[in-house]
Amino acid sequence: MRTIFVLFAVLVLAQPLRAENLRLFSVGSGDLDGGYFAAARSMCEVINRAERRQLRCSPEATPGSLYNLVALDKGQLDFAIVQSDWQKHAFKGTSVFASRGPMTQLRSVMSLYPEPFSLLARRKSGIESFRDLIGKRVDIGQPSSGRQATMRAVMKSFGVQISDFQFVAELPSSDAIVELCAGHIDATALIVGLPNAAITRALDECDAVLLSLGGPEIERLISGNDEYTVISLPVQANAAAPGKVVTFAVRATVLTVASTDDEIVDAFVRNTLANLSTLRQKVPVLAAIESGTMQTTGLSAPLHPAAARAFDKLLAGKP
Repeated sequence: MRTIFVLFAVLVLAQPLRAENLRLFSVGSGDLDGGYFAAARSMCEVINRAERRQLRCSPEATPGSLYNLVALDKGQLDFAIVQSDWQKHAFKGTSVFASRGPMTQLRSVMSLYPEPFSLLARRKSGIESFRDLIGKRVDIGQPSSGRQATMRAVMKSFGVQISDFQFVAELPSSDAIVELCAGHIDATALIVGLPNAAITRALDECDAVLLSLGGPEIERLISGNDEYTVISLPVQANAAAPGKVVTFAVRATVLTVASTDDEIVDAFVRNTLANLSTLRQKVPVLAAIESGTMQTTGLSAPLHPAAARAFDKLLAGKP
């Protein structure tokens, strides 16, 4: 009888974990071949490995930040990676979110990495400044993407209208580089973490140049907006004017909502922090990520309480 009981116990323990025992949650990101999706996929991998008997994290490709914020608000996503500027507008109910009102249920989870506004142009297009885009074929990014929304904010600061362009494309970042290299568009504005393989390809293989952004228009844009920071990119040969390219940057951030279960938020933050060295190696845009900036930089919505506790344990050196 004892033998039968032991055999029964072994068989029960050997059964695969049932799907209904897993708690599933999603992370909205961006293009399949973009930095947001790469970051979400790798973070989900470390979470799933550590929490394989309890949680299942699913990275979801999306059009981008604006889509992610609305999806969070509607309960269609559990977490999302979004640009810091549009996190602020959504939380306060300003700019394109004015008609929806403040999304006060948004909660920050962590800050990830800076994302420079990178204006790329074909060298032979005659584009040497933002105003030179007038009369050209310009990609402004997908609808519902933070990239397009920020591009429109820059255009507004310069007093440039959509109708001022010869042709307007609304492309995913990877397609924008393909079209730029093919000569089908003259310029595109990307907001991505660096290093970025697509930008490198455009500079090295497609005779593209990076343009600096400056002057009173950019000063006006970033003045009083702490979600924007001035940044210099050390590009020499592939700049419109040799030397460093000066532009501004936003921050990639992770958001959830106030009602998200503490255990899930804790697992997200705890496992991400515990595997930073792995994430740095696997995802180029996370190569310089530092735990010291992840709790505050670029975060307008308050930290989810479970995220705050997880960070506090790390800073206190507790397990």
